Amino acid sequence: MGVWGEVSSANLTPDPSGISYYDDEAMFISTMRTGHVGARKLSSIMPWQVFRNMTDEDLRSIFAFLKTLKPVSHNVDNTEAPTFCGRCKTRHGLGELNRPLNGDKDSGT
Repeated sequence: MGVWGEVSSANLTPDPSGISYYDDEAMFISTMRTGHVGARKLSSIMPWQVFRNMTDEDLRSIFAFLKTLKPVSHNVDNTEAPTFCGRCKTRHGLGELNRPLNGDKDSGT
């Protein structure tokens, strides 16, 4: 845990449980430029400042690449209190909504 508290990486896949700005290229570019998804500010641990000065072409390329990832259902929300996740075996917001992978046992509470 760092100065940000408990923080987990967002689900970067195009699954509906993934980050919301995947559905719209313009929103993705705006998020990378401003550090906000609509009215919600990104966590300060997300280095959006590194991306904000990239060209539109580069940001569109990142967006296109992320769309090629295999969708993985994995709910993660750092604005919610951390709970045990049966899928990744760590604690993060919305962890309780995730089921263990095939053959795994859910060992946390």
